[in-house]
Amino acid sequence: MNSIINNFNQKELSGRDARLWQEWKELDTLCNKRREASANPRQPSISYIIRKKNAMGIPTEYEIWYRVKSIVGVKDTPVPREPIFGYLHKMSIVLPNNYPSADGNPIFTFITNIWHPNIRYSGSFKGHVCLTIKEMGVLASLKDLVLRVERYLKYQLYHAENTYPYPEDQNVAEWVREEAEPNGWTRFGQNTTEPVAPTPPPVNNEITPKVVQANKKEEKPINIKKKLVI
Repeated sequence: MNSIINNFNQKELSGRDARLWQEWKELDTLCNKRREASANPRQPSISYIIRKKNAMGIPTEYEIWYRVKSIVGVKDTPVPREPIFGYLHKMSIVLPNNYPSADGNPIFTFITNIWHPNIRYSGSFKGHVCLTIKEMGVLASLKDLVLRVERYLKYQLYHAENTYPYPEDQNVAEWVREEAEPNGWTRFGQNTTEPVAPTPPPVNNEITPKVVQANKKEEKPINIKKKLVI
């Protein structure tokens, strides 16, 4: 586990900060387990980078790196269009000031292209991940949501039908229904060994102290009592 996490005294953290610290600890444990289980510890299936901290030094923004086979687009050919696969995917997580209240949902956004009906592929909200948080509730941990997105990437979980809660990207959903499913393209082998990008991110590391210091001024810790579930 990241030694910096253990420098905090949980009893001295209140409300929101206690929840954020617990989320950090669980995410760090998950990534450590993936690193230990990986054939190449420098390229685990899930790793994270801290992008921003609050005044207490607890992360409020992350960048998650997934190393898994997933669809990143489709070929520009006549229908049916075959999928294009990628093996390294980067996602931003922003925890708003009112997280984890019922109306303070975390914001998951892919920085790299992902072709999935529950992830926006193009437009002004490109990369936005629909997590159906409303049904999961505020008790859903950050670790649980990160694992849920991994299932998206593997196409173990997706909603392509034009019914509630409705696909995030209708064009991708139509491709899944009319082109991918009839050809079995959503059932690709997730457990095969595939090449990944040669340059890995820092594994469970933080960004440089200079950037963290600059970001500290942008947010003050907020003790949310209303609607808070700890």
